Amino acid sequence: MPYTPLAATGIDWSEIHAVRLLGVALAVLFLLWAIRRMFGGK
Repeated sequence: MPYTPLAATGIDWSEIHAVRLLGVALAVLFLLWAIRRMFGGK
Protein backbone atom coordinates (compact mmCIF):
# COMPACT_ATOMS: atom_id res chain seq x y z
CA MET A 1 0.00 0.00 0.00
CA PRO A 2 1.39 3.40 -0.90
CA TYR A 3 1.59 5.80 2.03
CA THR A 4 -0.55 8.75 0.97
CA PRO A 5 -1.61 11.46 3.41
CA LEU A 6 -4.91 10.39 4.95
CA ALA A 7 -6.24 13.96 4.83
CA ALA A 8 -5.86 13.91 1.04
CA THR A 9 -7.74 10.63 0.64
CA GLY A 10 -10.60 11.73 2.90
CA ILE A 11 -10.83 8.35 4.67
CA ASP A 12 -11.04 8.12 8.47
CA TRP A 13 -8.61 5.93 10.35
CA SER A 14 -11.54 4.15 12.00
CA GLU A 15 -12.86 3.10 8.61
CA ILE A 16 -9.48 1.76 7.52
CA HIS A 17 -9.06 -0.03 10.84
CA ALA A 18 -12.49 -1.69 10.55
CA VAL A 19 -11.75 -2.87 7.01
CA ARG A 20 -8.36 -4.24 8.06
CA LEU A 21 -9.88 -6.07 11.03
CA LEU A 22 -12.54 -7.56 8.76
CA GLY A 23 -9.88 -8.73 6.32
CA VAL A 24 -7.82 -10.31 9.10
CA ALA A 25 -10.89 -12.05 10.54
CA LEU A 26 -11.81 -13.47 7.13
CA ALA A 27 -8.25 -14.66 6.57
CA VAL A 28 -8.20 -16.42 9.96
CA LEU A 29 -11.55 -18.10 9.29
CA PHE A 30 -10.33 -19.25 5.88
CA LEU A 31 -7.12 -20.65 7.37
CA LEU A 32 -9.03 -22.54 10.06
CA TRP A 33 -11.36 -24.00 7.42
CA ALA A 34 -8.43 -25.01 5.19
CA ILE A 35 -6.59 -26.65 8.10
CA ARG A 36 -9.70 -28.59 9.14
CA ARG A 37 -10.14 -29.82 5.56
CA MET A 38 -6.49 -30.79 5.34
CA PHE A 39 -6.71 -32.91 8.48
CA GLY A 40 -9.71 -34.92 7.33
CA GLY A 41 -12.51 -32.58 8.40
CA LYS A 42 -15.65 -32.05 6.37
